[in-house]
Amino acid sequence: MKNKEELESDGFTASGLARYQETVKDYAETLRNKAVTYGEADKAPDLPREVTHDHVRAAAHLIANSYGKDRVPPWLIASQVAEYVLTAISAFALGNTDKAWGTPVFVISAVVAGILIAVRLSKSKSR
Repeated sequence: MKNKEELESDGFTASGLARYQETVKDYAETLRNKAVTYGEADKAPDLPREVTHDHVRAAAHLIANSYGKDRVPPWLIASQVAEYVLTAISAFALGNTDKAWGTPVFVISAVVAGILIAVRLSKSKSR
């Protein structure tokens, strides 16, 4: 890792330097933890753990491949489950429109399910 003077000569500002050093520290800690995990997975039961260059390389590849990947927010999954439940409720209510509660339940559940579907589709198109 470059020292402070080298980074400053490269044009790093005080805030850029602090962010760089913190990022390098975090990356090194993550790399160490993942390499140790790989070493532990390959360890024989009666021998001490050895973390080899292959474990470090595998950890580095895992970290590099995880950057920039989209993660599905948990609320989006819950929203999709709610879509299915509301669609089923609206179908049930549609079969019971002869009862007083059938039409309002159908309309409300169909509208809310439609809104949730529109939100999910617009969110997936923006990725």
